[in-house]
Amino acid sequence: MTDMADTLESVGTMNGTVGNATSLLTICIPTYNRRKDLEECLASVLPQAESLGVGVAVSDNCSSDDTWHLLETLKQQYPWMQIVRHTRDIGYRDNLTGVVLSSHAHYVWPIGDKLVLLPGALEFVVAELVRLHPDAVIVNSLNEVASTAEKIYSSPQSCLAELGWHTTHLGATILPRQAFVDALHVQPLSGDFPQVVALFSYLASVSVPQVLFSPLVLIQWGKSVTERHVASYYADRTLAVWGRNWYDAVMSLPALYSTNGKQQAIKSLSEHTTGIVRLWHLMWLRAKGELTLRRLNADWVPLQAAIASPWWLVAVISVIPRWMLRPILYVHPRRLLRVMRRELRLP
Repeated sequence: MTDMADTLESVGTMNGTVGNATSLLTICIPTYNRRKDLEECLASVLPQAESLGVGVAVSDNCSSDDTWHLLETLKQQYPWMQIVRHTRDIGYRDNLTGVVLSSHAHYVWPIGDKLVLLPGALEFVVAELVRLHPDAVIVNSLNEVASTAEKIYSSPQSCLAELGWHTTHLGATILPRQAFVDALHVQPLSGDFPQVVALFSYLASVSVPQVLFSPLVLIQWGKSVTERHVASYYADRTLAVWGRNWYDAVMSLPALYSTNGKQQAIKSLSEHTTGIVRLWHLMWLRAKGELTLRRLNADWVPLQAAIASPWWLVAVISVIPRWMLRPILYVHPRRLLRVMRRELRLP
């Protein structure tokens, strides 16, 4: 990993005290230029963590806004929290990995800075960790409900097949810190999905893993995110992230997972989510100029594995004149679909 040496060096200078009973769990939050979102996130995390003796570590990846000022202010109120600021942009992967490695807890819960914990979420997680001592916990969110039934997975293959897509959501997985350490000893983690590779590589190394899936909704997007309809971090690189990078991340998993099982896990992402490489989104990408026939030819293996829509339809969309689809750029996709259904009298 090219920047991991810098990341590990910054861990050594992490600004915090490790005395708040952080031996069980630490919430790890990588952040970058999202001061308002981070403030809402930490407002939901810090009071719960303080009452339960759970650690909180935040890593600022050289933000240009006043994110660091917010963290310094909060540290005066919560002196036990750990904060660090990188002096240059080290990228999402190394920022996330670095803040995880800074933890001194057995379990880590990486959470995106746009998310908030619902009341009682941390109390539930701590109770389950103490009760079961699982190898991992996967939780629901309001935005991506994976299932409504509790289940314990003892097969890494079935866990990947059913929940692999859901673990791409940073905040859905609580796992041992050691999972990241072990994974880094084998290969560099995926740039966009380090928590996915760390989790499933770790499960493959455990003889009889125990993964708890909780149907309870414990996390959701913050209000500031939903109100502003903030464009996704992946908006300008959708095909690269959810095509090539997602494909490479899953295919890099150990041989315990069959090739067919990996391909099913890759496909399941677009089958379960509403805004990633599905039909309306492909039209939106074509209108932006990201989806082209040349792009399909260059990355047809990962894209064909990742896109749920028929390949011939994807090819057709890639050659439609962009001007015909440009109205999609200015209309919310769900609103556009409602209009189309009403005009065509579709259910």
